[in-house]
Amino acid sequence: MLASLAQDVRFTLRQIGRAPAFAASAVLTLALGVGVNTAVYSLISGYMRPLPVPAPDRIVVLAAELPGDETGWGFGLSYPAVADYRRLTSVFQDVFAFDTKGGGFTANGSTFSFVYQGVTGNYFTGLGVQPHLGRLFAPGEGEALGGEPLVVLGYQFWQRRLGGDPSVVGAMVRIDGAPARVIGIAPEGFHGLYHGLAVEGFVPLGVMTRNDSGEHGIFTDRSLRYLRVAARLKPGVAVQSAQAALDVLSARLQRTYPQERSVTARVTPEPMARPLPMRVLSRLMPLARVSMLGLAGLVLLIACMNVANLLLVRGVVRQREMAMRAALGSGRGRLIRLLLAESLLLSVAGTLAGLLLARLATAWFARSFVIASDIPLNVQFDFDWRVFTYAAAIAGATGVLMGIAPALRASRAKVSALLHDGGHGSAGVGRQRLRGAMVVAQVAGSVVLLTVAGLCIRSVQRAQSVDLGFDPRNVLTVRLDPHQVGYDEPRSWSFYDELERRLLALPGVQSVSTSQGAPMGYFIGAAPVAREGTLTPEDAPRSLYLCNSVSPAYFATIGIPIVRGRGFTAADTAASARAIVINETMARQLFPGEDPIGKRLIVTRPRKEPWQIVGIARDSKYVAVFEGELPHLYFPIAQDPFYMRIVAIRSTAPPETIAPLVEREIHALDRDMPIADLIPLEQVVRTGVTYLMFHIGTVQSGAMGVLGLILSIVGVYGVVSYGASLRTREMGIRLALGAAPRHVGGLVLRQGSVLVIAGVVCGLGLAALVTRAMARFFVLVGTVDVPTFVAVTVLLGSIALAACYLPARRAMRVDPIVALRHE
Repeated sequence: MLASLAQDVRFTLRQIGRAPAFAASAVLTLALGVGVNTAVYSLISGYMRPLPVPAPDRIVVLAAELPGDETGWGFGLSYPAVADYRRLTSVFQDVFAFDTKGGGFTANGSTFSFVYQGVTGNYFTGLGVQPHLGRLFAPGEGEALGGEPLVVLGYQFWQRRLGGDPSVVGAMVRIDGAPARVIGIAPEGFHGLYHGLAVEGFVPLGVMTRNDSGEHGIFTDRSLRYLRVAARLKPGVAVQSAQAALDVLSARLQRTYPQERSVTARVTPEPMARPLPMRVLSRLMPLARVSMLGLAGLVLLIACMNVANLLLVRGVVRQREMAMRAALGSGRGRLIRLLLAESLLLSVAGTLAGLLLARLATAWFARSFVIASDIPLNVQFDFDWRVFTYAAAIAGATGVLMGIAPALRASRAKVSALLHDGGHGSAGVGRQRLRGAMVVAQVAGSVVLLTVAGLCIRSVQRAQSVDLGFDPRNVLTVRLDPHQVGYDEPRSWSFYDELERRLLALPGVQSVSTSQGAPMGYFIGAAPVAREGTLTPEDAPRSLYLCNSVSPAYFATIGIPIVRGRGFTAADTAASARAIVINETMARQLFPGEDPIGKRLIVTRPRKEPWQIVGIARDSKYVAVFEGELPHLYFPIAQDPFYMRIVAIRSTAPPETIAPLVEREIHALDRDMPIADLIPLEQVVRTGVTYLMFHIGTVQSGAMGVLGLILSIVGVYGVVSYGASLRTREMGIRLALGAAPRHVGGLVLRQGSVLVIAGVVCGLGLAALVTRAMARFFVLVGTVDVPTFVAVTVLLGSIALAACYLPARRAMRVDPIVALRHE
């Protein structure tokens, strides 16, 4: 059997070598289809890659669900709740938590930006992580205020910033200006549990809490819910069982503690909670993965049908050979196996070429993955065994898929075919019908791909024209954190005041503000809020609202008008009455038919206290360009201060021209002050999460649409051209009997036009169904965008008809004498 298979392979290689043009066409076509599929799968595989820990499938994420949380940001849990989950449940082997922060790391006289996490002592043991050097935290370590400040460095940070020096273990460094001792190095490849972020270090939760102002009650206050929580399931425990146990415990905690009233917890497998454990993302990401693989699979299907058409033509050429083999005693199974060997070898060659194309495509995509921040990313699209296994499966499936129909047809060859001169009988007509049906399917698939690509392009166009509610033009932003170099609160606030004074003195500068975050940026705040009078004395607000702490000049600098009341002034100090500004949507939701000015809200930030509404700001975009009307509130930064701030400078000059001047003034105040994200606000918006999603979707769907168009046009041209060649004698007879050349050309053009029209009609119906299923991705244009459907129909129809015209033109020039000459 093996000897027979080896003989078939050797013979097939010789046959392919005799038809290099056919082989090159088939391999290139398959390379495009396989390359798209492998590239898309490698992106998804990289995103869904299991954590580099033992039994990663048993790691789950626990996320809080709060009533009235419209934003989905209220997924954090309190430390007391984490302690209860550890102590009162039997489904988890361990429960651990962490919080993420950006700070400063000082060693050897240099200070670097440092993204680190405060973790519970059992963080590493719960994950099963072993140190690369030194030791990691022990269970219970750092889960209280006080104790020695310790830090475990990330492997990547240790290599990049400290040169991989092993002597750093045991050395004293400074984190946010406070001393800490390095006790170990995390293993290579471990980047923490914040997917996509390369966490650079880990400290005990108590150390982070001690360094932060206002969070000293984290270990006792159940209303402080900002910890990300994960757990390891016990062996044999399913996610459903864990959810049932957590539901029972949540009900018990609700009865016991007023702060836990109506708070429940959701158990999600860790890969489904990336990058954040928000229900909307848990629902959206699987749809995105299925959509991407489905569209890529459609490209591969079009490529397979194209190669199948080539194999059908080749089957006609080899019909006499098959008949001869049958006459010499070869059974039908032997003939099918021989022909399938050819398609499988072509598939393997196409898959290898496709892997190369996919590697180049993913490398280019990774380089183009840019965000408007200096945050260290962990984006891995490397090929691993999963990608190669997927490619091998594609090779086998495509080889059989594209070869089975031609093999079955060619294996039906009879000895009587040897007596004919061309085999242009009914079998040829049957093959032509099959090839025509495949072309209709190719055109229909191309319509679907182009429609999705068109909707993505239209979404980008709409996104660029959406009213943001603020004016990002001529605004430069920079992220600073004096705490990184050891500044305390009074010194930090003095630094910002003096910097603002200096920046205002620069030529062309109109206004300067500081804030917790920039609109549509990566530093988004949220706070529990309730209308005064709706809470019992022992209760706490549960509805979470997006918020920002801003200086008095923020609204003028960013371009958000105050529509009622007033904005903040220099009189809104830490010693004055608490004042807040809310947006129009929040005013409508909390005070329907009332004047909110002068009324008060209860806010837990960090303590539960009343804040008086002094103004109403215009609605704007806060997170995503496609978001609806979201409630939002602003605090005066003097009353809700932050070490890390975004400094925004509006000027008459382009932001790029004043950036060096801003950097000069910062370093004039402190030459060691780390500067991050010195970029125009327009770039923050343009490369933010919203436009990044549109960019990724447009690039991928656009590439697949173009490939589908090319492959389907090649298929149309091949079928029409081959059909015209089969009718060469008929054309010659028609011309000899006096038919006009344009009538002969019209016959060929009509044959192709029927296929194109049928494919376009079927494709439009299929595209309507596909885009309806993907409706969540086209919120700005809708799923039935008439201009997109019309443009796709005109584009594809025009190019396809042009492809039909070329064989028709050739048929019009047939010489009747040559056409009627017998072989």
